[in-house]
Amino acid sequence: MASYRQRGKNKLWDYRIFDKQGKVIVTNSGFKTKREAMNEAQEKERKLFQSNYTARFDSKATLYELWQDWYNLVILPSEKAKATKEGYYARGQSIERIFSAIPAMSLNHQEYQSRLNEFGEKVTKDHLRRINADIRSAIKFSQRSGLQITDITEDVKIFGLEAGNVDDKYIHSISEYKDLLSHLQSKFNYRESVIPYLLYFLFKTGFRVGEAMAVCWSDIDFDNKTVKTYRRFVGDRQEFVPPKTKTSIREIPIDEDLLLVLKSLKDEQEKILFDREELKKHDLVFYDRRYKIPTNSGLNKSLRVCLLELGIGNQEMTATAGRHTYGSYLLAKGIDIWVVARLLGHKDIQQIIKTYGHVLQEVIDKEYELIRQFMLDKE
Repeated sequence: MASYRQRGKNKLWDYRIFDKQGKVIVTNSGFKTKREAMNEAQEKERKLFQSNYTARFDSKATLYELWQDWYNLVILPSEKAKATKEGYYARGQSIERIFSAIPAMSLNHQEYQSRLNEFGEKVTKDHLRRINADIRSAIKFSQRSGLQITDITEDVKIFGLEAGNVDDKYIHSISEYKDLLSHLQSKFNYRESVIPYLLYFLFKTGFRVGEAMAVCWSDIDFDNKTVKTYRRFVGDRQEFVPPKTKTSIREIPIDEDLLLVLKSLKDEQEKILFDREELKKHDLVFYDRRYKIPTNSGLNKSLRVCLLELGIGNQEMTATAGRHTYGSYLLAKGIDIWVVARLLGHKDIQQIIKTYGHVLQEVIDKEYELIRQFMLDKE
């Protein structure tokens, strides 16, 4: 860190650079302006940093050690969500497993590609692509810090397992969707669990699981029939986190059926939890009298039990199915794609097209048929 002073009869500037212990390690004087002193001091600091960096990371440093330095200096201090940072950390552990103690400087493109291919036999292509991107970022960071290392990620090919079929992620039959909603209603018993209410809400709103968990009674407008979301709740960690994106902050319409369910739940809560200070403090809708806010694993388990009882869906489905089912249902009913994107909290329609492309094709086919009929109209 540098400090600057203007001294003497001629009002000339000097600078001093200190180490972490506060000891002066570089100094110079005689600058006519503070800007001249700052320019030289910053260049000296840059060279000192590079010198220290290359001294710490010699030819024996592993790829994981380079990643760890980048993670500690760039990712951890960032404003990224805690869950996002945990994702980076998990990929870092994979990097350590893939490349173990091999010195990063000795890894060539062929060896790097080979090890990625081997790991790709066990993970999805998307996961492997993220690992490669993290390694590239770590290498670029090292290069900017003065390390003479080749970017082995350049032109690498990503081979991995394909992600699960999108059809496995949601209920794609309208009749089965209605059956599931009715089945969840039959399980409403607040004294036993709030989970059926939460699952019903997810399938009726398309909220992300964390968004639904964070809903407060003050977020529901019973008069105008809307509900808003502006944050998330991580059930497994029992803490609130910011929204996923800026467009995740939104207000959506809700129907009479859901309003009646919510009013009934509110009445039950007031009868059973009238003395619960925590409920009063957070005003939470889906607060369980025994377990507080449900966990993701608890939600997923309950949903799979319902699907098994109905003989629909599959046992790989998670509570996120509510969001996908809601989106596909609206599209199938002819709701404009931009409106659906807004209701789901997307900034554009790209994710909608990617996730529900087959549903959109069905809508397009119907519209084409309407066009054919219009063109035949003699009036």
